[in-house]
Amino acid sequence: MPGIKLNLSSLALLVTLFSCPALAEEPHAGIQTLAWGDATDTADNETAAEASRDDVWQRIRSGFRIDDAAQNPLIAVHESWFAARPENVRRLAERSRPYLFHIVEELDRRDMPMEIALLPMIESAFNPAALSPSAASGIWQFIPSTGLHYGLRQDTWYDGRGDFTASTSAALDYLGKLYLDFGDWQLALAAYNCGEGCIARAIQHNIEQGLPSDYASLSLPNETRHYVPKLLALKNLIRESERYGIAIEQLPDQPYFNQVTVHASMDIHSAARLADMSSDDFIALNAAFPRKLIRSDTPVNLLVPVDKADAFQRNLEAGNWDTWQPYPARKGENPADIAKRFDTSLVRLKEHNSLQLKRGKLARAQTILVPVKRRGDLAARVREPAQRVRYTVKHGDTLHAIARRFDVSLGEIKAWNPVFRNSSKIRTGQAVVVRRP
Repeated sequence: MPGIKLNLSSLALLVTLFSCPALAEEPHAGIQTLAWGDATDTADNETAAEASRDDVWQRIRSGFRIDDAAQNPLIAVHESWFAARPENVRRLAERSRPYLFHIVEELDRRDMPMEIALLPMIESAFNPAALSPSAASGIWQFIPSTGLHYGLRQDTWYDGRGDFTASTSAALDYLGKLYLDFGDWQLALAAYNCGEGCIARAIQHNIEQGLPSDYASLSLPNETRHYVPKLLALKNLIRESERYGIAIEQLPDQPYFNQVTVHASMDIHSAARLADMSSDDFIALNAAFPRKLIRSDTPVNLLVPVDKADAFQRNLEAGNWDTWQPYPARKGENPADIAKRFDTSLVRLKEHNSLQLKRGKLARAQTILVPVKRRGDLAARVREPAQRVRYTVKHGDTLHAIARRFDVSLGEIKAWNPVFRNSSKIRTGQAVVVRRP
């Protein structure tokens, strides 16, 4: 994973990876372009690529170019491990199908080695919900700090590490930067695993000792020592899959998904229904919403399979779905009663809210999200009891933030609170009317 040391033995990690339930089942159906590879290989690669444009796997095979001529003995160790488990490798290949075309297109655009398209097999087994003990998340396993550094926003509603297109761009930006730092793809990949400082220190140590500074010669954390050999072993099996008895189905060289822009708030299950998909399949493409709610002040981009994108757009414009709005629940209210009032289940209510309960009732007043029906472009609003709803200003609040929290306009708050008509200044402890009867 980018920039973190896990201190796990590689073989133990492999056992964990291939014994997890996700792999025991059938899977769900900005930097400038640089010459990353050896110029002498360019003509051969272009010729092979032209002959294999109908299959993404052939594009990947023809684009392998990370030198492993030194034959690090650990490559053979991992090659044997994978070769003894061909069904697991096949499942990894199947799990990658929705994502590979986009990754390959990005690698082609940047002229980067195609081995990188296989890196998520090592990082996350192409599981968009993968979360490590060190909080690395998503297909490319970004830790929070590195993700933020490469532009992956993370907040209550959205985690860019689970946004497939955004995180892919960030991962390739990071790997490109590491290649420029170290001038070698094996070192760049190792740095992606344990961090730039880890590799720089190992190189400096070997230089001071008069030793070679290539990847195989460095003294590295155990996981990082196995990291690149593991990737190169997978490359060898996929390059000669028939030899190893691994049946990899051809992958059409065309986009798997379209990007659809949504100007609405809805839960992920409603979005899946609009696309005529299971929630699991939809989340596999749209894993950036930790509360399973699509909610933003700005338009949100969703990924929908190409053959479902038009239907999704039509259903979005004309269909019915639940949008989720804030509801100021009172201390002592029963969540089951709230769920019944808004025609939903308690399970669904809990899925989208962190309810603080005491003996089955709300332990304190809190604003929760509840579903309301939305038909086409007609927005329905939550109906509260016939009383004004007031909010007590907390330290750090702004009037704009309060308006956004309660899904009302700043103008409405000023209309309901004359004290703010000429000024938006607020103070801690002040009572603000945030909803009228």
